[in-house]
This record gives sequence, C-alpha cells and structure tokens, in this order.
Amino acid sequence: MQKFIPIFPLAMVAFPGEVLHLHIFEERYKQLINECVEEDKTFGIPPVAEKRMLDYGTEMRVLRIDKRYATGELDITVEGLHAFRMLERLDEVPDKLYMGAVVDILDNRNILHGPTQRRLSEAVKKLFELLEIEKEILPSASKYYSFELGHLVGLEMLQEYELLKHESEAIRQRILLEHIRTMLPSVQQMADIRERARLNGHFRITYPPDLK
Repeated sequence: MQKFIPIFPLAMVAFPGEVLHLHIFEERYKQLINECVEEDKTFGIPPVAEKRMLDYGTEMRVLRIDKRYATGELDITVEGLHAFRMLERLDEVPDKLYMGAVVDILDNRNILHGPTQRRLSEAVKKLFELLEIEKEILPSASKYYSFELGHLVGLEMLQEYELLKHESEAIRQRILLEHIRTMLPSVQQMADIRERARLNGHFRITYPPDLK
C-alpha cells in the first residue's frame, strides 16, 4: 500500500511495535507532531546514517503528548506501526515546515519456523545469562519477536536497518540467530574473565587431578 506521510529523520532505527519517548524542539517537528495529534495522522522515522537518509523506515503514531513547554517544545510517546520503503522524498511540502515522502508499506509476514524460533529463544537466554541481564523476552504469536529483540542483542545501527528491510519474520529470526551464535564465544570468554577477576583473592576449593 502506498501513501504520503510526513517524515521525521533520526539517527536511529525504530522498529514496528517499539515505543519511543521523544523530546521535540525544532519548529518543523513541533508542527508535524501537532498536526499528527490534531488530525489523527501518522508520520515516518527513516534512519540517517553517515549524513544520508536511508530508504526504509517505520511508520509511527503519537500515543500521547506527555508534556507541553511554554516554548512550544513537546515530550511525546510514540509507537511503531509498520515498516516502509520510501519511493519519493519531498524535501519541500507546500505550506509545511517539515519534509514528507511517498512510501510503500511493507507486508511484514509473521510466518514462523518453529525450530528457528526455539533456537533463537535459547540463544537469547544464553546471551542474557552471560551478560547478567535479568530480562526475559518470550516469543509471542501476536508480536514480531525479531523486532522485540532488535535493540537488545548487540546489533550495530546498519545491522538493525538490514533487519528492518526484511518482510519475513522467519528470515529476520535467522539473521538474529546467526548474529548471536557469532557473538557467544567472545561473550563467554568475557564472562570467564569476569568470573576469574571476581574470584581473585578468594579461597577456592580445588581438587588435584587424579594422576593414577
């Protein structure tokens, strides 16, 4: 589906389903957000990397305005809806301060491959245990598991961007699984170093090897 939306470029990747808290201070984006609230419109966040706006992004809706300042600045909470591909960027929109774009909304297919999702869940659990992160994210049939994990498993921004571009949840999960499997040996090594440092100076029960 193609549509026109205002765009709010940021140096980050926003994922569908993600909730963000933003402080709005530029005049063009104050206008954009106020219009979205008043007219019940959505807007897009395309990532900016190396001073270049990228072609894929996420359509967002404003959940609420948390605070209005005397200066007109805003604290807002927004939620990601759908990934999109930008077809045409409009740097000037008539009578508006902000930019806009004609976008094609991606058909994110939540078709899962059970064994991959199970292996990914196990890999995430192992990674979080090694990093001592007390967080559990369980796969959900109603949400995109890969997007829930996207910011939590050590991806760089352009890797997150590549994840956003894929319409298949199964492919996104395979990408994350391979990434975590590549990371785990280094994370395990760091966890071992941390444990040895923790034990330094403490009495340890050690058993001599049986040489018979």
